[in-house]
Amino acid sequence: MHTCPLKRILLWREVNIKSPLRVIDGSKIIILYLLVLVYKVKYLISQTKINLKLNELKMNLKTKFLLIAVLLVNIQLFAQDSFMVSGSVKDSNSLPLLGVNVTVKNSTNGTQTDFDGNFSIEVKTGDILRFSYVGFVDQDVLIRNQSQLLVVLAEDLNLLDEVVLVGYGSRKKIHMTGAVASVVNDDLDQIAVARVDDALVGQIAGVNIAATEGEAGSAPTIRIRGVGSLNGSSAPLIVVDGLPVDSDFLGNLDMNEVASFDVLKDASSAAIYGSRGSNGVILITTKQGKEGKTKFSYNTYTGFKEARQSDAYYASIAETAAAELAANGVLSDKTAYKQQIGIDRDWQDVIFDGGVIQNHSFSARGGSENTKFTTSLGYLHDEGVLLTDDFKRYNMRIKLDTKVGQNFKFGANLAPSYSRRRRFDGSTHDILRQTPWLPVYHDENTIQYVDRKIYPDVIVGDYALQYHFDNYGPNATDISNTSNTNPAAKVLERDRNDYKFKLAGSVYADFKIMDGLHFRTVLSGDYQNTFSDRWQGVESNRNGASAANYSVSNENRIHMVTENYFTYDKTIGAHDISAIAGISAEKWDFQGDSMLGSGYTSDLIKTMSAATVLNSIGSFKLAERFRSYYGRVNYAYDDKYLASVSYRRDGSSIFGVDSKFGDFPAASFGWRVSEESFLKDSEVISNLKFRVSYGFTGNKDIDTGSNTIDLYPSLPLLGSSSAIVNGSPQTAFIALNIENPLLQWERLQEINPGVDFGFFNGVLSGSVDYYQRTSDQLLLYNPVSSTTGFDSALVNLGEVRNSGLEVELRTRNITSEKFKWSSTFLASTNKNELLDFADANGQIQNVDAKRASEWINSVGNPISSFYGWVVDKDIPLENLNNPYHPVGAEAQDVYVKDLNGDGLIDDDDKTILGNPYPDLIWSITNDFKIGNVDFSFLFQGSHGAEVRNMGDQYLFNHFNSAMDFNKSTTPNQGFIKEKIFTNDIIQDASYIALRNVNLGYNFSKKLTDKLGLSSFRIYATGQNLLYKTADGYTGFNPESVSNTSPTTYGYQLAGSPIFSTISFGTNIEF
Repeated sequence: MHTCPLKRILLWREVNIKSPLRVIDGSKIIILYLLVLVYKVKYLISQTKINLKLNELKMNLKTKFLLIAVLLVNIQLFAQDSFMVSGSVKDSNSLPLLGVNVTVKNSTNGTQTDFDGNFSIEVKTGDILRFSYVGFVDQDVLIRNQSQLLVVLAEDLNLLDEVVLVGYGSRKKIHMTGAVASVVNDDLDQIAVARVDDALVGQIAGVNIAATEGEAGSAPTIRIRGVGSLNGSSAPLIVVDGLPVDSDFLGNLDMNEVASFDVLKDASSAAIYGSRGSNGVILITTKQGKEGKTKFSYNTYTGFKEARQSDAYYASIAETAAAELAANGVLSDKTAYKQQIGIDRDWQDVIFDGGVIQNHSFSARGGSENTKFTTSLGYLHDEGVLLTDDFKRYNMRIKLDTKVGQNFKFGANLAPSYSRRRRFDGSTHDILRQTPWLPVYHDENTIQYVDRKIYPDVIVGDYALQYHFDNYGPNATDISNTSNTNPAAKVLERDRNDYKFKLAGSVYADFKIMDGLHFRTVLSGDYQNTFSDRWQGVESNRNGASAANYSVSNENRIHMVTENYFTYDKTIGAHDISAIAGISAEKWDFQGDSMLGSGYTSDLIKTMSAATVLNSIGSFKLAERFRSYYGRVNYAYDDKYLASVSYRRDGSSIFGVDSKFGDFPAASFGWRVSEESFLKDSEVISNLKFRVSYGFTGNKDIDTGSNTIDLYPSLPLLGSSSAIVNGSPQTAFIALNIENPLLQWERLQEINPGVDFGFFNGVLSGSVDYYQRTSDQLLLYNPVSSTTGFDSALVNLGEVRNSGLEVELRTRNITSEKFKWSSTFLASTNKNELLDFADANGQIQNVDAKRASEWINSVGNPISSFYGWVVDKDIPLENLNNPYHPVGAEAQDVYVKDLNGDGLIDDDDKTILGNPYPDLIWSITNDFKIGNVDFSFLFQGSHGAEVRNMGDQYLFNHFNSAMDFNKSTTPNQGFIKEKIFTNDIIQDASYIALRNVNLGYNFSKKLTDKLGLSSFRIYATGQNLLYKTADGYTGFNPESVSNTSPTTYGYQLAGSPIFSTISFGTNIEF
């Protein structure tokens, strides 16, 4: 029996009328009925005419009727009218949520909730509304015929349980009571830098990272909350996967291996590391394996680097000639001759040659429920921006963690690496001071100016020397101002290299004793071999073959650590308790040797065996031992009242017999006020936590300039020497120090109140910390009687205070499905003050006897304060002998002020001229995401620091007697002093830099699936694309500071240049 097509349509409608679709209105049914009648008539006619195809036509017509009916119904359904849905979004406490993203899934239609959590959006039946908000789990709602919605979002428990590493464990972020900052490596591996610490610039409040060297692979200077030592290290402790390492280790670490950085800034947080925590602690965690299918990733970038040049140091013959012509109406023979040579190029264009940086990293991560692994390979090549500057690194890492049963797990971590660094073996200030008319090599043009009577053997292709161009013309004009060799030869004819092999690793075993109680034992360590060689060729020095030499050194260092500790973590009702107790032991063994040979007559054989004179042979074997006992208890009640107490006792072989051990207790407390009943329902305050910490840390690392004294300062030490006895040399021994068996740890005590806050459920969040850290028992050289054979001895007497404020603000400005914009503002201040300097108070020091600019360390002022006379005015040009020679030069003298008004210029007119410490460091970061495109930038600035830029004396040729003042015409000569003893070379080292810019694109899942990839990203980055220095700063890099001492800090010799980088890269995962 065949069913009539009309009946079938009506039956289909009856069946589907119960669906959530709208009912078809009556007029549409009438139209549909008429159409059915028309087709039925056609069907009857067809039946009469063609009986042979009756059955076939019947079937065709039935199908047509059904398709037409379905089409009409669907047209109605899809053409249905949209309508408005309103509602509100609240959290589990019935509080309205502001700024919740409300979007129609798979469309661009969306809105956000208002201050009262309300929203209104146009939808159609069948749409899915997605509600998303940071800190909460996304929720989807299917639209049927609702006109009002009430949506309750659940908090994301994973975020509530977010943890921060605190040393020997972790703690929930909401339970933290100390000053700890965390940086997750989301895109730091896209910044084209050779070292991981370079990428942290501007990322953490209170952490100052300065590019003090600037060479490829060189370590930056890191200071956390100021400088607190006078003869010890002020660098933070670096811990990589639980292993304490020196900062040099970071030169062999690949950023692609790093998962996160956690910085312990206050004494309470760092006290668990005791004697090594006074300068802060940086905890670096490398990436772990993941359960599931093995994921492979390949990351690479190529960057192009360019040095920042100094306009002040850029000398030009054309400009000098124009100035001379304007002043005198005629050019001197010297200037005219310089123009005739035909070269007008600054040496910055030769020495700052730029370079390329490349990085390749390949890794695999995966595992099962019980065993997880990660392995990686990396290669980096940084050509630097200086002539001959070059750094290469090869690294590998293997990590394995496995669980055996329910109560035992173990793991291993192995990371070998190798690096080669060719140094820029020279100094920018010395090389760049030469005149712009001097070529690198003689060519067919310049060879004609060589005085053949004196230099008959000079040919085309030889290095050009200034003396070659003297005694020219009928007036025998001399234009040289130095006897130094060619600037390029000083670099190119030298070859200085550091080859480093490092192997770091650890193995651990973890036993579960009972629920919450574990015992862990760890054996870790690192081995480093450093081979260095330095060839100074025949043409690298003006003294030729007599100055050629070759030196080699080889050093091995073995560092071993054993850790054994118990951990306890338990939640009992509203009580959250965690504790740790353990012991550790460390040892360092150092062994090395070195040789220096000379007497080379050519550059053909650069080996020690080719030396005709063996100038020196040296070797050493040193050791250090360290032992610790430590414990910590963390407590939280109802996620509201928080406390942490820790204690560590350290013993070191460095100090005296009765002072080897030091005790370092700490405590901190917190109160999450936002969890109290009177704030829990607040629509404005989503997080408010007050905290305070107080604790003691120490410093065992001494820096006297002698490795032997640094490791054994409490003992009487002898060094080998020689003496002439009866006319012949005899082996002798000399005293190296004055023993002091009472020497002990430097100690730091710090108090740190702080507040963490969040408003409108984290739309605005941040923290404010105030700290006051006082370092006492500081090791300093105190004056002693000359009858001892020394002028000073090492004692524990000094005291320094650093105090400051740290502010962190984070905002979520816009958060929608297609567009996100967030900002971060960080700022920190610091004031340094010397509180006690014992008998050395008022001590005046210098770092170069030939250029004896002075520093003073006096109570009430910052350590390393610059000292000298104050400039009154420059000496007029008419009183200078040769004001336009050399090109770009300045007079070395200046008039100074008579501060005490006695009519004389003497030491009583000297005063403090500044200090090298910044008053304010800040950064602003903005992150944008538009669909698959992301864009971010970071501005960073430093203000208030000053440097003593001795580079001015070199590059402006202060010491050149040709521009001395005329003693017969210059008035008030008693008020004239050299500029290097005045504030003329004390310069503002403030700067504002566009540190990082990143533009990236993530390809769609549709494309990556076609390519067989999990993710595919391309990006372009820039570093230091804008770099603005303060008015009056003349050098290449205001961050660059020479390595002198903590009491003579801030010495700069123009500095290695800061550089900009533009790079392009990709991240691929499959």
